[in-house]
Amino acid sequence: MPLQCAWILLWLSLMLPGLALSQNLIPNGSFENYRNCPEHDNQLQEAPPWYNPNRATPDFYHQCFQAGQMQLQPHTGAGVAHLFFDQGWAEYLAVPLTRALDAGQCYYFEMYVALETPKKYLTQSLGVALSEQPIKGTTTGLMPAPAQITEDQLRTTDAPLQWKRVFGVVTARGGERYLTIGNFSTLPPFLGYYYLYIDDVALQAVKLDLGRDTTLCSRVDTYRLNAETPGAIDYKWNDGSTSPTLLVTKPGRYSVKVTTACQTLQDSITVDYALDFSLGRDTTLCQGQDLTLRAPAGRGGATYRWQDGSAQDTYVVREAGTYSVQVTQAGCTASGRIGVRYVLPPRLELGPDQELCGAEVFTIKPTIAEGRFTWQDGFAGEERTVSQSGVFRATVSNACATVLDSVGIDYEACGCALYAPDIFTPNNDGYNDLFQPFGCGDITITSLAIFNRWGQVIYQTSQPPFQWDGRYRDSASPAGVYTWSIQYGLNQRNKVTRKNRQGSLSLVR
Repeated sequence: MPLQCAWILLWLSLMLPGLALSQNLIPNGSFENYRNCPEHDNQLQEAPPWYNPNRATPDFYHQCFQAGQMQLQPHTGAGVAHLFFDQGWAEYLAVPLTRALDAGQCYYFEMYVALETPKKYLTQSLGVALSEQPIKGTTTGLMPAPAQITEDQLRTTDAPLQWKRVFGVVTARGGERYLTIGNFSTLPPFLGYYYLYIDDVALQAVKLDLGRDTTLCSRVDTYRLNAETPGAIDYKWNDGSTSPTLLVTKPGRYSVKVTTACQTLQDSITVDYALDFSLGRDTTLCQGQDLTLRAPAGRGGATYRWQDGSAQDTYVVREAGTYSVQVTQAGCTASGRIGVRYVLPPRLELGPDQELCGAEVFTIKPTIAEGRFTWQDGFAGEERTVSQSGVFRATVSNACATVLDSVGIDYEACGCALYAPDIFTPNNDGYNDLFQPFGCGDITITSLAIFNRWGQVIYQTSQPPFQWDGRYRDSASPAGVYTWSIQYGLNQRNKVTRKNRQGSLSLVR
């Protein structure tokens, strides 16, 4: 490592957060304070502790004197510095730091610069030098000093008189006490002169400090953690959030990792609550139930006050209402609240069992349904029409309970038979044009076959609809007597019986 200060220089292309927490080591960095109001050029000495380190004549302008020297508004406040560069002429600003830099500590530097004639500006010529002793020049030319920071943000294509941020980071060797701003590389050629304004100069240590572990009174209190760090590029809290700050709303251990241009910093903090309790969420009870509410057990002289004035650490709820307690302990006061409501058990009545005959159907309509209604077989809706024997079950539920009811449908009381007409007239007059057997809801037809008088199958199907329109091979069958055969299943008493029936049929035209 050389004898002079060792620096780590990294120029960033991202906008960096503001310098909120770390102390600015540049006194009067915004040129707000003055000894005497500057009324003409060449008066940098009126903005102490800034001073001129060589024989050139840097300017200090302030809005306390309105004479037109300032061609733009200061970046902030009312004052600015002003430098001029020409062949053989270099102006500088210098200032003692509020304290010496610490060895190995990373520092973030920034200032705002506005160019009067950007096209004339020599890019990467403006720099910053930090030194243990003041840098001095005996002429108006370039200062014999190395610049640890050289700007890389200004462009000849920038708009005139527009503030632009110049920034960077350095790591100090230790003991640096002075900062000098100016041109440390090359001056413009003859008649290539240019001016620039400077404002809001800052140098801050890149540090992260969430503070000491802390204790809050209760859950209604919040605590905002601030991880803002000079030169920060990225924030990552233990909960995944990426803001520079985090609002704490519950006790726990909180940590953050901050990526900066020169290093990655980490810190953590524990936030506790002196009275961390809750009576719970609003709740619903069934009629006849009770609920015991508990405040935190008394420690160190805790006192309690419930909504009715009682002072015990528990409270038994037996009726609907809003219940609250205020707990005071060691100077902290916390409160809890809960709403309790009571509901009656749900009721359901599907009506009496039903005995049906033949092709009768029945619509089940719940006479009472208090609660969330559901058929157990998944049928949608409350009302349903049935045409077969069975037990149909439904439930209703509320926050208190679930009840079940059922209704039985029975076709066996008057017998469940298959019915088939013995004559039909397929003449397309809209009456009796089809041979169509039917049965009660417990019967499921599975096949139908029609035979002529010689026993030949002239129609057959195993798919619904089970009916014959009197045609054979797309031609009308002649009038006469035919035979039918039907296979079906009879579903009763939770058992399916396979059956077959035959009969005769007269076709009349």
